[in-house]
Amino acid sequence: MAITDRIQLKNHRQIQSQLETSIPKRAFAGATLDAFYAREGLAEVDDATRDRLEAFAEDFLVCDCEGAPHCGCGERAFVEYLLDLRASGLGPDAIVDVMEDDYMLTAYSGDVLGFLDESVRTLEAVSALADVDGRDEVADAARSRRDDLVG
Repeated sequence: MAITDRIQLKNHRQIQSQLETSIPKRAFAGATLDAFYAREGLAEVDDATRDRLEAFAEDFLVCDCEGAPHCGCGERAFVEYLLDLRASGLGPDAIVDVMEDDYMLTAYSGDVLGFLDESVRTLEAVSALADVDGRDEVADAARSRRDDLVG
């Protein structure tokens, strides 16, 4: 299961109550993306919640794709956000805290740790395959990104 499938709205019940509609708890579920992308009803939520949900929509759901917000760009941008947080030196617990502060999103720190571990292993595989294929630039980039994540 992708990490974006494990990201949830922190105050899901409160948000549903304020929106007066049912939305999934998962942040990247189709109906949740639709609600935040269109920003329908966001005027109904309190200011702090609205600011964070609008920031989420602007940072991850705005793209030029015809299929937005269901094109996958948001998920890819969110994965990059998580990797950048780790590269800045944050551990899984701190990453969850920042997600909550920035966007009112949450996840289990164990899920974040598993995602980060999988990312490191994937980058190791990419660098090894690129070495075999003689693509030194790709191998170096993968090793550099891996080193950023490992610390």
